[in-house]
Amino acid sequence: MTDVNAYHVEPKKIDEEIEEVEIKEELAIQTVGLKKHFGRGYNLVKAVDGINLEVKEGEVHGYLGPNGAGKTTSMLMIAGTIRPTAGKGYIFGKPIGSPAANKQLGVAIANPKFWKTMSAYKYLVYMGQLHGLEKTLAKERAKEFLHILEMTQHGHRLPVAFSTGMKAKLAVAQALMHHPRLAILDESTAGLDPESRFKLVNTIKELADILGTSIFVSGHILTEIEKLVSRVTIIVKGKIGLQGITLREMRKEFSTGQFSLECSNPEQVMQDLFNMGVTSQIFMDHNNVIIFTSDFIDSVYAWLPEILKRNGAILQQFGPLEVTLEEVFINVISKRYGSDFLYEDKILEEFQDEQKGIFGRLTRRSK
Repeated sequence: MTDVNAYHVEPKKIDEEIEEVEIKEELAIQTVGLKKHFGRGYNLVKAVDGINLEVKEGEVHGYLGPNGAGKTTSMLMIAGTIRPTAGKGYIFGKPIGSPAANKQLGVAIANPKFWKTMSAYKYLVYMGQLHGLEKTLAKERAKEFLHILEMTQHGHRLPVAFSTGMKAKLAVAQALMHHPRLAILDESTAGLDPESRFKLVNTIKELADILGTSIFVSGHILTEIEKLVSRVTIIVKGKIGLQGITLREMRKEFSTGQFSLECSNPEQVMQDLFNMGVTSQIFMDHNNVIIFTSDFIDSVYAWLPEILKRNGAILQQFGPLEVTLEEVFINVISKRYGSDFLYEDKILEEFQDEQKGIFGRLTRRSK
């Protein structure tokens, strides 16, 4: 006989730890030991495994991770859509999933679904009313957001016939319709062409500033996320790999110690620097930017004006080489979990596919 307690998660110790944590109402998001497990026994998948998150009010906070890292699962728990296995979470001090938390929240999930018989305009009006807006105000806001997102001409159309990118834009509009204190945006630029992604990223940033809305956003195109966010958290294998670091702190912590020099006549300037023996490594990248490391950087600063003058060169840019968000992302994952992890499959999706297969076999047997 199977022991029903064999897979039981004991909440007592977790609850005792949570009681000691101060609930901070000034935080847009606060999670304590938040977990979500699927299956049991040998099929147990720890999609989210005890994350502690803090997202400050008024900031755009990026939430990054490889496929299957637990991004969407943790975002859905914070949004109150799925129930955690253990742990707790708060939105401005209100328990996740509670009416008080939901009232302050707007959510745009990946791959949104829409009613088959409701136009985009009517959908936004309806969603605005669900969030407590008067019908007149909901209509005004619907027109306003369709205009902002360059979708006015599509307001009469059915969203089910939209492209993936247009569906994503409509999902963002409904998430911000009621001017929430916090918006959770999961893969909101997915399916958009580069120009549309650029416009949407800028629009989200502008709206966050205008509305004073805190944004918790995930995405795969890190160059765009880097333009949007002020702080990032990286999740790997259901655990936090890098917690709430600002882009400035990130660049300082993961600095490569390299410098970049952009000027005219770069070949002559690079040769001059090399001949002076003040660089330990020097090369020119594909954009004709000189990249080098030096243990005598003060000397480089002191001699650079003379070097430029001697070679008839004009300085365009000089300073520490800024590390990109993508480089930090790869660094965190490969250092802490091994480079092979970057190429692992989505374990949660595999588990769900397996469960569907089991369910299908059981269904066929019962016929």
